[in-house]
Amino acid sequence: MLSAGDSPASDILPVLAGLGIAAIARPFDSGALQIVQAANPDLVIVFGDLADPAGGRMVATVAGYGLTGLLAVDTGRSVTGAVAALELGADAVLSALDDARFIRATIGALFRRLHPPADPVPSAARVGAVTIDTDTCEVRESGELVPLTRTEFRIVAFLAANNGRVRSPGQILSAIHEYNYTDAEAQQAVKVYIRRIRQKFGACAHRSAEVVTVRAFGYRLQAIGQLQPAASAPAVA
Repeated sequence: MLSAGDSPASDILPVLAGLGIAAIARPFDSGALQIVQAANPDLVIVFGDLADPAGGRMVATVAGYGLTGLLAVDTGRSVTGAVAALELGADAVLSALDDARFIRATIGALFRRLHPPADPVPSAARVGAVTIDTDTCEVRESGELVPLTRTEFRIVAFLAANNGRVRSPGQILSAIHEYNYTDAEAQQAVKVYIRRIRQKFGACAHRSAEVVTVRAFGYRLQAIGQLQPAASAPAVA
């Protein structure tokens, strides 16, 4: 989340947490833009008076990257500013006075449109020399069985289904369990599962895939040595 001036960016953090989305808030400056370029988050939220030239420049600059979804929050609460932001490339505009339910619905709609659910894992998905067989619920590394528990298997299968994209702890647990976790609970639980999964892959004679941590965002499964963008994260900047 990027803000121009003293915009109430922190007001939206509880809403994002309730949606299981990891977020960082920064003033709009060159350092923040470097984060956007490096992290390539799923959604960038900008706060500012969108009718003001500085607010317009902020929207246009972020939209110019063409890497993420862009939600603009208009602290000036003007139709002129909202229209200008949409014309400059914002995917949606909120007023600073919109209540939490409307904010939640808008962000949820953006995520559904920008990032549709991944297709189910094929019966024999492959990452490097690792095969994920959803028919037998087995994961094999170069033919060697990786002895995963049911939950560990579902995490690996979920990460494989997302084609190397970064998934947050909240998204991972929401995909494999039927109840919600707080951000802190999700982070701690997934950290334990990921550590066990890495240990089991590390015990194999050959290693061709790894679970990569993208700091402050989450995890992705990729082939070892595979070049990836810095992060295509299930997060908000």
